[in-house]
Amino acid sequence: MGSGKSLVASELARLGAYVIDLDVIARELVEPGMPALDEIRDEFGPEYLLEQGALDRKVLGSLIFSDPEALRRLNRIMFPKLVEAAKDRLDKASGKYDLVVIDAAVLCQAGLDRLVDKVIGVTAEKGVRIERIAKRNKLSYEEASARVLGQGELDEILKHSADLIIDNSGSREALLEQLKEGLRHLGIDVPTRAADNIFPNDE
Repeated sequence: MGSGKSLVASELARLGAYVIDLDVIARELVEPGMPALDEIRDEFGPEYLLEQGALDRKVLGSLIFSDPEALRRLNRIMFPKLVEAAKDRLDKASGKYDLVVIDAAVLCQAGLDRLVDKVIGVTAEKGVRIERIAKRNKLSYEEASARVLGQGELDEILKHSADLIIDNSGSREALLEQLKEGLRHLGIDVPTRAADNIFPNDE
């Protein structure tokens, strides 16, 4: 969260990759009428739903990012459903794309890393991540900090699971340079024309 993983995913999409966005899937899974929403209501109570029956994301977010046990309870509901939905999209994309990307903050925690050939981790200094989240989500520094801490030690997770780690504490140009070199290191080929558009200074 706040590391810039979605920026990397968007650049890979520009290279022709099919991106499976787990945030989008998670929102779809908790729409009114979906089983996950019923399970969340039963687990946490009706006070976490809005009057019209939709999930109150702000209230639930305040709980799970301040209470590790509540986050674990939510993950027990969501992780299996996220994995099944990701598998379904992978099956549908099979044979249609040269490169398929799962864009997920909880790739390893949910066990989704077992579905992919390579893991690219995107990190940034903790202070940078907090500032980005506070600005993007219009949160206080304390609220943003709680969300970052609630995800666990990102660097430690990536150290044990990632095939490539990109540090996005700096500029977009620096990020793209690391991505370019990282793709080469992993042996991932991209269409030359697309690469020229994203990496114009490549010799």
